[in-house]
Amino acid sequence: MDLGLVGRANAGKTALFSLVTGAEAEIAPYPFTTREPQRAMADVPDPRLDAIADAQDIPRRVPAQVQLVDIAGLAAGAGHGEGLGGAALGQLRQADALLHVVRAFANAEVPHPEERVDPLADAEAVDLELAVADRDQSERRLERVRKTAKSGDAAAIAEAAALERLIEALDAGRPARSVDDEAATAVAADMGLLTAKPVLYIANTDEELEPPADLAAHAAAQGAQALALPVGLELELAAMDPEEAAELAAEMELGGTRGADAVVAGAYRLLDLVTFFTGSGPPEARAWPIRRGTTAAAAAGKIHSDLERGFIRAEVIPWDDLVAAGSWARAREAATLRMEGRDYVVQEGDVMQVRFNV
Repeated sequence: MDLGLVGRANAGKTALFSLVTGAEAEIAPYPFTTREPQRAMADVPDPRLDAIADAQDIPRRVPAQVQLVDIAGLAAGAGHGEGLGGAALGQLRQADALLHVVRAFANAEVPHPEERVDPLADAEAVDLELAVADRDQSERRLERVRKTAKSGDAAAIAEAAALERLIEALDAGRPARSVDDEAATAVAADMGLLTAKPVLYIANTDEELEPPADLAAHAAAQGAQALALPVGLELELAAMDPEEAAELAAEMELGGTRGADAVVAGAYRLLDLVTFFTGSGPPEARAWPIRRGTTAAAAAGKIHSDLERGFIRAEVIPWDDLVAAGSWARAREAATLRMEGRDYVVQEGDVMQVRFNV
């Protein structure tokens, strides 16, 4: 799962990048601290993975991972390619989703580009730049496609119509994801349009645990989601002894799922992901994120293409039933394992062993 970070200068993108990935990135109270795109991986914590491995004495545990991409803060004109952020927008076109960091903290030592804190205005300003970038990209592609369409090429004619619908939506101030048309959706995905991607607005607050109401309403209107996270405070807690940090977080009533975990959980909800596991015995237990609704055969292909190509059937058991049994063999003896075919829809927490023949 690749997540791209966007936001205005000094919104806290790089601080969030460091919080989630643990990477040492420069954080400073001046614009454009991030000049070149930064990438880093982060493990997705999941206690179920350890439970599966511990129950079966499996030594190696491989968690799911997310990759974050941090680019320079966006300024006016970025959508037309101006400034550091504009030059880096192309880095986000392959991302699965965008984390839109919005400043909602009032630290006077961190200047705002407009010398004011207005989360909704900042969110709208960045959304505009993303839409402008998509509009320019779509218009350039439409010019090329129209030349081919003049020859009567059916595919080009259909693509031109889809591009026109996308441009119409962008001109009306609507993101590409709002266009209810399969052809347009497919073209937008192929182009990596930024406003076609799922978006999670993250209000970077002082201590508040709910996003500003107007920002939450804006997210809903954009077909997106929103959460609040006191990134600076979470960075301080992350640097403390874990027990002391947990105690302080409890005193401050920061909630059970917080910090990096809250961001990853929000991204999973945004992309509607579920996790299945492999680990019927040594040498490893592994977590695999997939889209909700994925079939057993397609999930097997996530492990290796040969497993999908030669799929015969899968042995499946809920993770907690496997832990209770203590081993795959004992679960089989107790008849808690199920045999499922290629069209079985994998459920959250399933543990699978795929039988195949290539």
